[in-house]
Amino acid sequence: MKQLEPDLWQTSRRAVGDGVGTHAYLLARPQGNLLIYNLGEDQHDDLDAIERLGGVAMQVLSHRDEASPALGQIRDRFGSRLAYHQADDEAIRDIADADLFVDADCADPLLEGIDILHTPGHTPGSVCLRYESPHGQSYLFTGDAIVPIDGGWFTGLYPELESDAGAAVESLRQLRDQSADLIISSAFGGETGVVEMAPDAWRGIVDRRIASLERRFSQQTD
Repeated sequence: MKQLEPDLWQTSRRAVGDGVGTHAYLLARPQGNLLIYNLGEDQHDDLDAIERLGGVAMQVLSHRDEASPALGQIRDRFGSRLAYHQADDEAIRDIADADLFVDADCADPLLEGIDILHTPGHTPGSVCLRYESPHGQSYLFTGDAIVPIDGGWFTGLYPELESDAGAAVESLRQLRDQSADLIISSAFGGETGVVEMAPDAWRGIVDRRIASLERRFSQQTD
C-alpha cells in the first residue's frame, strides 16, 4: 500500500490488460473506511495493510468490470458492505450481491460527504465519486468514464458491455464541472491512474474528449 494523502492509500498495481493496470483506493474516514474499485484475488499483502489501517466498512465499485471473486474475499475478511449502481446489477450479481445501490440521492451514513455521479457510457451503471477531503485536497474517482493513457485521455466504448457513445458524451459534460485536485481513474495506461489537475486543464481535457466522441458518434450514424 502506498499513502497518497493523509486519508488516501493506493493498493499495488494489478494488470488487467495489455499495458493497462488498475489500483484500488482506501479512503479513511471516521464513520468507516471506503474501498473504492477492487483488488485481485492474490493481493494478500494489500489486504493485510488494509486491515492494519482499520479495514473496510464499504466497498464501492465504479462499474461492472471491477467485479471479481475478490469481492467475496473482502466481504468475508472485513464484514464490509458492497455498493454499486443498479444499472450494472445484472452483470455483477452472479459474482456478488449489492448491499446498497448508489446514486446521486444516496443517503447512507457511510457515504456522507461523497458526491455520487451516475456517468453511464462505458457501462450503463458507471459512477464517479467526488470527495472534498478535510485535509485540503479534493478527489475525483472517475472509474473508466475517462482514464489516462500514456499522456493522453481515453473513454473506452465497447458494444459487448452495452457502451453508449451518446450517454458517454452527456456524462463527460457532467464531469467537466467536477474538477478536483486529484483525478483518480480505475483503469489506466502508463505509470499511474492518479493525476494532479488544475480546473482549467481538466475542462480542456474533458472538452477534447467530448469533441472526439462526438466525431466518432457522428461517423457511426452517418
